[in-house]
Amino acid sequence: MLFYEETEYARIILFEFLKNGLLNKERCVYISEENVEAVEREMSDAGINTEEFMKNELLSVHQVPNLAGYSNITQTTLENLSQFALHPWTKDGRPDRLVLRCIFKINTQDQIRSNLEWERQFRAKDLKLLQGTMICTYPVSNIIPTISDPNGDYGKWMSDLLELYDGVIFARKFWTGVAFFARLIATYAYKNVR
Repeated sequence: MLFYEETEYARIILFEFLKNGLLNKERCVYISEENVEAVEREMSDAGINTEEFMKNELLSVHQVPNLAGYSNITQTTLENLSQFALHPWTKDGRPDRLVLRCIFKINTQDQIRSNLEWERQFRAKDLKLLQGTMICTYPVSNIIPTISDPNGDYGKWMSDLLELYDGVIFARKFWTGVAFFARLIATYAYKNVR
């Protein structure tokens, strides 16, 4: 899981993650609500030879519906998202590396609840057999105060997500610092930061 404060910083981390896999001949998939051509162009700008890796079927980029516009996300919407975003890429334990960009709006308690419901019921279940490595991303405007507030909606949401993932990357603003924690360390740090 990647919590980030700046989109460009997150993109650098994600593209390096994919680039390292591609150079090792690993199959990589990038899924987001972003326009496919724009993502491919940005990957090329970051030094990824998208044309070559796509021709060799090592890289694929896919656009999924953006759920940010939905104020009330239904169970059917969550199931459709899971079917479209996850099932085609999990057959036979593939890919080796998967990036799933945040497509949820998380401004209200209902949106946070819908996001956690999808994470628990679909993302965790559908990707349980994935043999590769996955990074799911979420923007957080100010990471340290947010995760330090166990009573706030976002602090609790971040804590709940930490329970679902094996590790977390906190990417603050450029030159402010990056931290990686395995699940046990992150859970311990969260509970003891108060």
